[in-house]
Amino acid sequence: MRLVSRSRSFAARVALALVMAGALAGCSTPYKSPAFASSSGNTRFEGIVDLLEPQRPLDLLFVHGMCTHDELWATGAVTNIYAALGGTEKVELQPVEVEDTGIRLYQQTLSTPRGPIRANAILWSPLTAPLKARLCYDQTDKSKACPPAEAEKAYPYQRAQLNRILKDTILNDCLSDAVIYQGQSRDQINERMQRAVLQAVATSGGQRSDGNAAVAAAAMDESIPLVVVSESLGSKVVFDALFKLSVSSVPAKRAAGQRTFDRTTLVFMGANQVPILALGDTMLDGTIKSLSTDGSSYPRDALAELVASRKARAPFKAASVAAAPLRVVAFTDPNDLLSYILVPSPWGKSYDVVDVVVSNDNTYFGLVELPTTAHQGYRENSTVRRLVACGNPTSGKCQ
Repeated sequence: MRLVSRSRSFAARVALALVMAGALAGCSTPYKSPAFASSSGNTRFEGIVDLLEPQRPLDLLFVHGMCTHDELWATGAVTNIYAALGGTEKVELQPVEVEDTGIRLYQQTLSTPRGPIRANAILWSPLTAPLKARLCYDQTDKSKACPPAEAEKAYPYQRAQLNRILKDTILNDCLSDAVIYQGQSRDQINERMQRAVLQAVATSGGQRSDGNAAVAAAAMDESIPLVVVSESLGSKVVFDALFKLSVSSVPAKRAAGQRTFDRTTLVFMGANQVPILALGDTMLDGTIKSLSTDGSSYPRDALAELVASRKARAPFKAASVAAAPLRVVAFTDPNDLLSYILVPSPWGKSYDVVDVVVSNDNTYFGLVELPTTAHQGYRENSTVRRLVACGNPTSGKCQ
Protein backbone atom coordinates (compact mmCIF):
# COMPACT_ATOMS: atom_id res chain seq x y z
CA MET A 1 0.00 0.00 0.00
CA ARG A 2 2.81 2.38 0.88
CA LEU A 3 4.42 1.69 -2.51
CA VAL A 4 1.13 2.50 -4.28
CA SER A 5 0.82 5.75 -2.33
CA ARG A 6 4.34 6.73 -3.25
CA SER A 7 3.65 5.92 -6.91
CA ARG A 8 0.52 8.08 -6.89
CA SER A 9 2.40 10.86 -5.16
CA PHE A 10 5.14 10.67 -7.77
CA ALA A 11 2.57 10.73 -10.59
CA ALA A 12 0.94 13.78 -9.05
CA ARG A 13 4.30 15.57 -8.86
CA VAL A 14 5.03 14.69 -12.49
CA ALA A 15 1.63 16.02 -13.56
CA LEU A 16 2.22 19.25 -11.65
CA ALA A 17 5.69 19.55 -13.16
CA LEU A 18 4.26 19.15 -16.66
CA VAL A 19 1.78 21.96 -16.08
CA MET A 20 4.42 24.27 -14.62
CA ALA A 21 7.00 23.42 -17.28
CA GLY A 22 4.45 23.91 -20.01
CA ALA A 23 3.71 27.38 -18.75
CA LEU A 24 7.39 28.27 -18.53
CA ALA A 25 9.15 26.43 -21.31
CA GLY A 26 6.82 25.14 -24.05
CA CYS A 27 8.82 23.06 -26.50
CA SER A 28 12.35 23.18 -27.83
CA THR A 29 14.71 21.34 -30.18
CA PRO A 30 17.99 21.16 -28.23
CA TYR A 31 20.10 19.72 -31.07
CA LYS A 32 18.52 21.31 -34.11
CA SER A 33 22.11 22.31 -34.83
CA PRO A 34 24.08 19.09 -34.37
CA ALA A 35 26.91 18.56 -31.91
CA PHE A 36 29.98 16.59 -33.00
CA ALA A 37 32.54 14.44 -31.20
CA SER A 38 35.29 12.24 -32.59
CA SER A 39 37.50 9.45 -31.32
CA SER A 40 40.41 11.01 -33.22
CA GLY A 41 39.61 14.62 -32.37
CA ASN A 42 38.79 15.32 -36.02
CA THR A 43 35.05 15.77 -36.61
CA ARG A 44 35.39 16.43 -40.33
CA PHE A 45 34.06 13.76 -42.67
CA GLU A 46 33.28 13.42 -46.34
CA GLY A 47 29.78 13.09 -47.69
CA ILE A 48 28.65 10.81 -50.51
CA VAL A 49 29.01 13.69 -52.96
CA ASP A 50 32.78 13.77 -52.37
CA LEU A 51 33.09 10.17 -53.60
CA LEU A 52 31.11 10.64 -56.80
CA GLU A 53 32.93 10.61 -60.14
CA PRO A 54 31.48 10.79 -63.67
CA GLN A 55 33.53 7.89 -65.03
CA ARG A 56 32.55 5.24 -62.46
CA PRO A 57 29.55 4.41 -60.25
CA LEU A 58 29.27 4.54 -56.49
CA ASP A 59 27.43 1.74 -54.67
CA LEU A 60 24.98 2.54 -51.89
CA LEU A 61 23.70 -0.13 -49.51
CA PHE A 62 20.72 0.73 -47.27
CA VAL A 63 19.74 -1.56 -44.38
CA HIS A 64 16.79 -0.80 -42.10
CA GLY A 65 16.68 -1.46 -38.39
CA MET A 66 14.17 -2.80 -35.89
CA CYS A 67 10.41 -2.21 -36.29
CA THR A 68 8.23 -3.34 -39.20
CA HIS A 69 9.29 -1.87 -42.56
CA ASP A 70 8.00 -2.24 -46.10
CA GLU A 71 8.77 -1.01 -49.62
CA LEU A 72 7.90 2.56 -48.60
CA TRP A 73 10.98 2.54 -46.39
CA ALA A 74 13.18 1.56 -49.33
CA THR A 75 11.76 4.24 -51.59
CA GLY A 76 11.97 6.89 -48.89
CA ALA A 77 15.52 6.00 -47.85
CA VAL A 78 16.84 6.17 -51.41
CA THR A 79 14.79 9.21 -52.42
CA ASN A 80 15.91 11.29 -49.44
CA ILE A 81 19.62 10.79 -50.11
CA TYR A 82 19.26 11.01 -53.89
CA ALA A 83 17.46 14.35 -53.64
CA ALA A 84 20.12 15.66 -51.25
CA LEU A 85 22.72 14.76 -53.91
CA GLY A 86 20.89 16.91 -56.46
CA GLY A 87 19.34 14.01 -58.36
CA THR A 88 16.28 14.71 -60.49
CA GLU A 89 15.27 11.32 -61.91
CA LYS A 90 12.18 9.57 -60.63
CA VAL A 91 13.04 6.97 -58.03
CA GLU A 92 11.39 3.73 -59.17
CA LEU A 93 13.18 0.95 -57.34
CA GLN A 94 12.89 -2.52 -58.83
CA PRO A 95 11.98 -5.23 -56.30
CA VAL A 96 13.92 -8.49 -56.51
CA GLU A 97 13.46 -11.51 -54.28
CA VAL A 98 16.50 -13.03 -52.65
CA GLU A 99 15.56 -16.63 -53.38
CA ASP A 100 14.53 -18.82 -50.44
CA THR A 101 15.22 -16.15 -47.83
CA GLY A 102 12.10 -14.01 -47.42
CA ILE A 103 14.29 -10.94 -48.03
CA ARG A 104 13.62 -8.51 -50.85
CA LEU A 105 16.06 -6.15 -52.59
CA TYR A 106 15.06 -2.78 -54.04
CA GLN A 107 17.51 -1.52 -56.64
CA GLN A 108 18.04 1.24 -59.18
CA THR A 109 20.91 3.01 -60.94
CA LEU A 110 20.46 6.78 -60.81
CA SER A 111 22.39 9.72 -62.23
CA THR A 112 23.48 12.73 -60.22
CA PRO A 113 25.24 15.94 -61.34
CA ARG A 114 28.54 14.48 -60.05
CA GLY A 115 28.27 10.86 -61.17
CA PRO A 116 26.06 7.75 -61.06
CA ILE A 117 24.95 5.89 -57.95
CA ARG A 118 23.80 2.28 -57.75
CA ALA A 119 21.24 2.07 -54.96
CA ASN A 120 20.42 -1.14 -53.08
CA ALA A 121 17.99 -1.37 -50.15
CA ILE A 122 17.70 -4.63 -48.22
CA LEU A 123 14.24 -5.25 -46.73
CA TRP A 124 14.69 -8.00 -44.10
CA SER A 125 11.66 -7.08 -41.97
CA PRO A 126 9.51 -10.00 -43.25
CA LEU A 127 11.87 -12.46 -41.54
CA THR A 128 10.73 -11.55 -38.04
CA ALA A 129 7.11 -10.69 -38.79
CA PRO A 130 5.72 -14.20 -38.01
CA LEU A 131 7.35 -14.22 -34.57
CA LYS A 132 6.32 -10.66 -33.75
CA ALA A 133 2.75 -11.56 -34.68
CA ARG A 134 2.66 -13.65 -31.50
CA LEU A 135 2.64 -10.40 -29.50
CA CYS A 136 -0.29 -8.88 -31.37
CA TYR A 137 -2.73 -10.05 -28.70
CA ASP A 138 -1.16 -7.49 -26.34
CA GLN A 139 -1.28 -4.51 -28.70
CA THR A 140 -3.93 -1.80 -28.57
CA ASP A 141 -3.22 -0.44 -32.04
CA LYS A 142 -2.18 -3.41 -34.13
CA SER A 143 1.08 -3.17 -36.11
CA LYS A 144 1.59 -4.09 -39.75
CA ALA A 145 3.11 -7.36 -38.59
CA CYS A 146 -0.24 -8.55 -37.23
CA PRO A 147 -2.25 -11.00 -39.38
CA PRO A 148 -5.79 -9.88 -40.28
CA ALA A 149 -7.47 -12.31 -37.87
CA GLU A 150 -5.46 -10.98 -34.94
CA ALA A 151 -5.74 -7.36 -36.05
CA GLU A 152 -9.51 -7.54 -35.64
CA LYS A 153 -9.26 -8.45 -31.96
CA ALA A 154 -9.38 -5.59 -29.50
CA TYR A 155 -7.09 -5.34 -26.50
CA PRO A 156 -9.55 -5.58 -23.59
CA TYR A 157 -7.96 -3.14 -21.11
CA GLN A 158 -7.35 0.58 -20.93
CA ARG A 159 -3.83 1.97 -21.34
CA ALA A 160 -2.59 5.52 -20.96
CA GLN A 161 -1.75 7.05 -24.33
CA LEU A 162 2.02 7.33 -23.91
CA ASN A 163 2.25 3.85 -22.36
CA ARG A 164 0.21 2.48 -25.26
CA ILE A 165 2.63 4.00 -27.78
CA LEU A 166 5.60 2.57 -25.93
CA LYS A 167 4.10 -0.91 -25.61
CA ASP A 168 2.63 -1.16 -29.11
CA THR A 169 5.63 0.18 -31.00
CA ILE A 170 8.87 0.43 -29.05
CA LEU A 171 8.43 -2.94 -27.31
CA ASN A 172 6.11 -5.16 -29.35
CA ASP A 173 7.10 -4.02 -32.83
CA CYS A 174 10.67 -2.79 -32.38
CA LEU A 175 12.57 -4.16 -29.40
CA SER A 176 11.15 -7.57 -30.25
CA ASP A 177 13.35 -7.59 -33.37
CA ALA A 178 16.47 -7.24 -31.23
CA VAL A 179 15.30 -10.03 -28.92
CA ILE A 180 14.68 -12.29 -31.93
CA TYR A 181 18.04 -11.49 -33.50
CA GLN A 182 20.05 -12.09 -30.33
CA GLY A 183 18.21 -15.37 -29.73
CA GLN A 184 17.69 -18.70 -31.44
CA SER A 185 17.00 -17.20 -34.88
CA ARG A 186 20.29 -15.31 -35.18
CA ASP A 187 22.10 -17.86 -37.34
CA GLN A 188 19.12 -18.17 -39.68
CA ILE A 189 18.81 -14.42 -40.10
CA ASN A 190 22.55 -14.06 -40.56
CA GLU A 191 22.77 -16.74 -43.25
CA ARG A 192 19.94 -15.12 -45.20
CA MET A 193 21.47 -11.67 -44.82
CA GLN A 194 24.76 -13.00 -46.20
CA ARG A 195 22.93 -14.08 -49.33
CA ALA A 196 21.12 -10.75 -49.57
CA VAL A 197 24.37 -8.77 -49.27
CA LEU A 198 26.07 -10.91 -51.92
CA GLN A 199 23.16 -10.53 -54.32
CA ALA A 200 22.96 -6.78 -53.70
CA VAL A 201 26.67 -6.32 -54.39
CA ALA A 202 26.76 -8.65 -57.39
CA THR A 203 23.75 -6.96 -59.03
CA SER A 204 24.29 -3.46 -57.61
CA GLY A 205 21.77 -0.94 -58.86
CA GLY A 206 19.92 -3.66 -60.74
CA GLN A 207 22.73 -4.68 -63.10
CA ARG A 208 22.68 -8.20 -64.53
CA SER A 209 24.82 -10.94 -63.05
CA ASP A 210 24.59 -14.33 -64.69
CA GLY A 211 27.12 -16.10 -62.50
CA ASN A 212 27.52 -17.01 -58.85
CA ALA A 213 26.83 -13.98 -56.63
CA ALA A 214 29.83 -14.64 -54.39
CA VAL A 215 32.18 -14.93 -57.36
CA ALA A 216 30.78 -11.74 -58.88
CA ALA A 217 31.08 -9.85 -55.59
CA ALA A 218 34.66 -11.04 -55.11
CA ALA A 219 35.57 -9.82 -58.59
CA MET A 220 34.04 -6.36 -58.12
CA ASP A 221 36.41 -3.55 -59.02
CA GLU A 222 37.86 -2.30 -55.74
CA SER A 223 38.08 1.23 -57.13
CA ILE A 224 34.28 1.42 -56.93
CA PRO A 225 33.48 2.77 -53.44
CA LEU A 226 30.71 1.31 -51.31
CA VAL A 227 28.82 3.43 -48.78
CA VAL A 228 26.67 1.71 -46.14
CA VAL A 229 23.69 3.58 -44.67
CA SER A 230 22.25 1.50 -41.84
CA GLU A 231 19.76 2.06 -39.07
CA SER A 232 19.51 0.77 -35.52
CA LEU A 233 19.61 -3.05 -35.38
CA GLY A 234 20.38 -3.08 -39.11
CA SER A 235 23.97 -1.98 -38.38
CA LYS A 236 24.48 -5.08 -36.26
CA VAL A 237 22.74 -7.34 -38.77
CA VAL A 238 24.64 -6.19 -41.87
CA PHE A 239 28.12 -6.15 -40.32
CA ASP A 240 27.56 -9.51 -38.67
CA ALA A 241 26.74 -10.81 -42.15
CA LEU A 242 29.85 -9.24 -43.68
CA PHE A 243 31.98 -10.61 -40.86
CA LYS A 244 30.65 -14.14 -41.37
CA LEU A 245 31.30 -13.86 -45.09
CA SER A 246 34.86 -12.62 -44.52
CA VAL A 247 35.75 -15.66 -42.36
CA SER A 248 33.75 -18.22 -44.33
CA SER A 249 35.29 -21.61 -45.03
CA VAL A 250 34.04 -21.25 -48.62
CA PRO A 251 36.81 -19.44 -50.54
CA ALA A 252 34.46 -17.54 -52.87
CA LYS A 253 32.35 -16.25 -49.98
CA ARG A 254 35.40 -15.30 -47.97
CA ALA A 255 36.86 -13.39 -50.91
CA ALA A 256 33.51 -11.70 -51.54
CA GLY A 257 33.14 -10.60 -47.93
CA GLN A 258 36.66 -9.21 -47.78
CA ARG A 259 36.43 -7.43 -51.13
CA THR A 260 33.05 -5.92 -50.21
CA PHE A 261 34.35 -4.55 -46.93
CA ASP A 262 37.59 -3.38 -48.54
CA ARG A 263 35.46 -1.24 -50.87
CA THR A 264 33.53 0.24 -47.95
CA THR A 265 34.68 3.83 -47.58
CA LEU A 266 31.96 5.42 -45.46
CA VAL A 267 29.48 4.01 -42.96
CA PHE A 268 26.54 6.12 -41.78
CA MET A 269 24.66 4.62 -38.83
CA GLY A 270 21.48 5.99 -37.32
CA ALA A 271 20.32 4.96 -33.84
CA ASN A 272 23.39 2.86 -33.11
CA GLN A 273 22.79 -0.07 -30.74
CA VAL A 274 26.16 -1.82 -30.71
CA PRO A 275 26.91 -1.03 -27.01
CA ILE A 276 23.72 -2.63 -25.65
CA LEU A 277 23.56 -5.49 -28.15
CA ALA A 278 27.18 -6.36 -27.38
CA LEU A 279 26.07 -7.25 -23.85
CA GLY A 280 24.35 -10.27 -25.35
CA ASP A 281 27.74 -11.55 -26.55
CA THR A 282 29.53 -10.84 -23.25
CA MET A 283 29.99 -13.08 -20.22
CA LEU A 284 29.48 -11.85 -16.67
CA ASP A 285 33.19 -11.19 -16.12
CA GLY A 286 33.21 -8.87 -19.14
CA THR A 287 35.03 -11.27 -21.45
CA ILE A 288 33.86 -13.02 -24.57
CA LYS A 289 34.52 -16.49 -25.81
CA SER A 290 37.37 -16.68 -28.26
CA LEU A 291 36.18 -16.40 -31.84
CA SER A 292 36.12 -19.82 -33.41
CA THR A 293 38.31 -20.50 -36.40
CA ASP A 294 35.38 -21.98 -38.31
CA GLY A 295 33.40 -18.73 -38.17
CA SER A 296 30.58 -20.18 -36.06
CA SER A 297 30.76 -17.54 -33.29
CA TYR A 298 29.98 -13.82 -33.24
CA PRO A 299 32.15 -10.93 -32.04
CA ARG A 300 30.75 -8.19 -29.82
CA ASP A 301 31.35 -5.68 -32.58
CA ALA A 302 31.66 -7.20 -36.04
CA LEU A 303 32.61 -3.82 -37.53
CA ALA A 304 35.64 -3.61 -35.23
CA GLU A 305 36.73 -7.11 -36.27
CA LEU A 306 36.30 -6.26 -39.94
CA VAL A 307 38.40 -3.11 -39.54
CA ALA A 308 41.15 -5.02 -37.73
CA SER A 309 41.19 -7.71 -40.40
CA ARG A 310 41.30 -5.11 -43.15
CA LYS A 311 44.33 -3.46 -41.56
CA ALA A 312 46.08 -6.80 -41.19
CA ARG A 313 45.74 -7.75 -44.84
CA ALA A 314 48.30 -6.85 -47.49
CA PRO A 315 48.53 -3.13 -48.34
CA PHE A 316 46.02 -1.98 -50.91
CA LYS A 317 46.94 -0.74 -54.34
CA ALA A 318 47.44 3.01 -54.49
CA ALA A 319 44.49 3.42 -56.86
CA SER A 320 42.11 1.59 -54.54
CA VAL A 321 39.47 3.56 -52.65
CA ALA A 322 40.09 1.10 -49.82
CA ALA A 323 43.53 2.63 -49.30
CA ALA A 324 41.80 5.43 -47.40
CA PRO A 325 40.79 4.73 -43.77
CA LEU A 326 37.19 3.77 -43.17
CA ARG A 327 35.14 6.58 -41.58
CA VAL A 328 32.14 5.74 -39.41
CA VAL A 329 29.55 8.44 -38.70
CA ALA A 330 26.99 7.64 -36.00
CA PHE A 331 23.83 9.74 -35.63
CA THR A 332 22.17 9.78 -32.21
CA ASP A 333 19.22 11.67 -30.76
CA PRO A 334 19.91 11.78 -26.98
CA ASN A 335 16.18 11.23 -26.40
CA ASP A 336 16.23 8.05 -28.49
CA LEU A 337 15.88 5.29 -25.91
CA LEU A 338 17.30 2.75 -28.34
CA SER A 339 20.45 4.58 -29.46
CA TYR A 340 23.93 5.00 -27.99
CA ILE A 341 26.79 7.37 -28.74
CA LEU A 342 30.01 5.59 -29.66
CA VAL A 343 32.97 7.87 -28.98
CA PRO A 344 33.05 7.37 -25.15
CA SER A 345 32.18 3.67 -25.47
CA PRO A 346 34.68 0.79 -25.59
CA TRP A 347 34.11 0.70 -29.36
CA GLY A 348 35.00 4.34 -29.90
CA LYS A 349 38.68 3.36 -30.08
CA SER A 350 38.17 0.40 -32.43
CA TYR A 351 37.70 2.51 -35.56
CA ASP A 352 37.57 6.12 -36.67
CA VAL A 353 34.14 7.27 -35.57
CA VAL A 354 32.36 10.62 -35.44
CA ASP A 355 29.31 10.99 -33.20
CA VAL A 356 26.69 13.37 -34.56
CA VAL A 357 24.15 14.32 -31.90
CA VAL A 358 20.90 15.59 -33.42
CA SER A 359 17.28 16.13 -32.40
CA ASN A 360 14.68 14.30 -34.48
CA ASP A 361 11.74 16.16 -32.93
CA ASN A 362 10.79 18.74 -30.34
CA THR A 363 11.33 18.15 -26.65
CA TYR A 364 8.06 19.07 -24.95
CA PHE A 365 8.23 21.05 -21.74
CA GLY A 366 11.82 19.93 -21.29
CA LEU A 367 10.50 16.53 -20.22
CA VAL A 368 9.84 14.28 -23.19
CA GLU A 369 10.32 13.75 -26.92
CA LEU A 370 7.93 11.33 -28.58
CA PRO A 371 9.87 8.02 -28.31
CA THR A 372 8.77 6.71 -31.69
CA THR A 373 9.91 9.84 -33.53
CA ALA A 374 13.14 9.98 -31.53
CA HIS A 375 14.04 6.49 -32.75
CA GLN A 376 12.55 6.48 -36.23
CA GLY A 377 13.04 10.10 -37.27
CA TYR A 378 16.60 9.99 -38.62
CA ARG A 379 15.55 9.35 -42.24
CA GLU A 380 13.22 12.34 -42.25
CA ASN A 381 15.69 14.62 -40.47
CA SER A 382 16.91 17.15 -43.05
CA THR A 383 20.11 17.73 -41.07
CA VAL A 384 20.97 14.02 -41.18
CA ARG A 385 20.25 13.82 -44.91
CA ARG A 386 22.43 16.84 -45.58
CA LEU A 387 25.35 15.48 -43.58
CA VAL A 388 25.18 12.05 -45.26
CA ALA A 389 25.11 13.66 -48.69
CA CYS A 390 27.44 16.61 -48.14
CA GLY A 391 29.65 15.80 -45.13
CA ASN A 392 30.93 18.05 -42.39
CA PRO A 393 31.65 20.83 -43.16
CA THR A 394 29.36 20.98 -46.15
CA SER A 395 31.24 20.03 -49.31
CA GLY A 396 31.62 22.64 -51.99
CA LYS A 397 30.40 19.97 -54.41
CA CYS A 398 26.91 20.11 -52.91
CA GLN A 399 24.36 22.27 -54.69
